[in-house]
Amino acid sequence: MNHKIFALIPLAALAFSGCKTDDVEPINAGKVALSADPVTISEDGGSSVLTATLGSVMEEDVVVMLAFSGDAESGKDFNADAQITIPKGQISSKITLTAVQDTIKEGNETIQVDMQSVTGAEEDGVQKVEIVIEDDDVPAQFNMVINEVLYDPSNNGLDGDANGDGSYSQAEDEFVEFVNLSSQAIDLSGYKIFDTENSLTGTPNHLVPNGTIIQPGKAFVVFGGGTPTGTFGGATVQTSTSGDLNLNNAGDELLFVSAAGDTLLRFNIEPLSNNPNESYTRYPDITGDFEQHSAHSTKLFSPGTKVDGTAF
Repeated sequence: MNHKIFALIPLAALAFSGCKTDDVEPINAGKVALSADPVTISEDGGSSVLTATLGSVMEEDVVVMLAFSGDAESGKDFNADAQITIPKGQISSKITLTAVQDTIKEGNETIQVDMQSVTGAEEDGVQKVEIVIEDDDVPAQFNMVINEVLYDPSNNGLDGDANGDGSYSQAEDEFVEFVNLSSQAIDLSGYKIFDTENSLTGTPNHLVPNGTIIQPGKAFVVFGGGTPTGTFGGATVQTSTSGDLNLNNAGDELLFVSAAGDTLLRFNIEPLSNNPNESYTRYPDITGDFEQHSAHSTKLFSPGTKVDGTAF
């Protein structure tokens, strides 16, 4: 595994003679973002809170009109207002989306929530969230996500000691973090983790022990090895049964495979293979794209917790 250190060079701030300090606004001033919590709800009256958040307070009300799409139907599978109003002087406002119970065996359904229009501000890029309604009339379906991966721990002293055992080891401090998005516990007994090399031989880098149950909304972390020391946000923590996740810094892929042999999740390192000396994490957690951890934290990784260090 190769290690290269890249220095991030900040862009210099430009000063212009006609610019006053009080002319400068936050970079996302007047822009509004959309979030949902939780992103998976039970058909039996489960609910998710949709929040519209501004980059800074405005001097007039901001009205966000929402559009719903996906295979779940408004008024039939869920109920929610289509408008969020952020009163002037406030930074955010929220509404509640609630699932509707039925006895139809329709499987899990998804709701795509977009900003249809914004009055008094503007959409912060393209804002879209997805909510899953879990059908309680059929057997539970697998619903987990890879949320954070450390394939290149820093070799600068203990900066790379992700497992907290007081020593740095490239093989032992690598980790992958999963989060159970389901409203039900998931039994991972017999599941397997492979890298590309081991997938060709059929020998797992990690064989999940029998009795591994991940509770709803909780994290599951697998380190390459060592003696993980810490609370890790209350996550279920294991070390690889092979002693090495063997994640190369380029041209490698991590696979999560069911006990029946079905590939359920994968993480492709190649598009992110820039030897970051830190983890890649979804931002926002669970729903966002993978970004380097230090872009949103003073830390280089957060196994078992969200980027901000709070528990799932």
